[in-house]
Amino acid sequence: MGGPALIINPGDGLFLASFFGFLLSLPLSLFVIFWVSMVLVRRRWAVILGAFIGAFIGLLAILGWVDTLIFDTPLPNAQVGATFFGSLFLCSVLGLVGGMLTDWIVARSESRRSRRQTTLLPE
Repeated sequence: MGGPALIINPGDGLFLASFFGFLLSLPLSLFVIFWVSMVLVRRRWAVILGAFIGAFIGLLAILGWVDTLIFDTPLPNAQVGATFFGSLFLCSVLGLVGGMLTDWIVARSESRRSRRQTTLLPE
């Protein structure tokens, strides 16, 4: 294995498996995080964006681990089916985590803004 390569080969089976795993994870993670954040925050677009960024980080992690994003040769004995399901799982989980973290940050900032300062009235 050589040094950093940063090679993306769209015709490679491992790239296609990880990309389609990423694409199939998006509806699942985006729908679930939209449904979860419906009650807490008003800015749902930020939560959806956080979920997408989390899933994209999962795609980059799979490509760096299995394919030629970091090294110039793919991982030895890497199989296309295992890469697909690994990408599907990792991108779904990281999409949910990214959406939940964004949901937490947005809800926390909105709750600070919506609090009123109370003053004690003299008796």
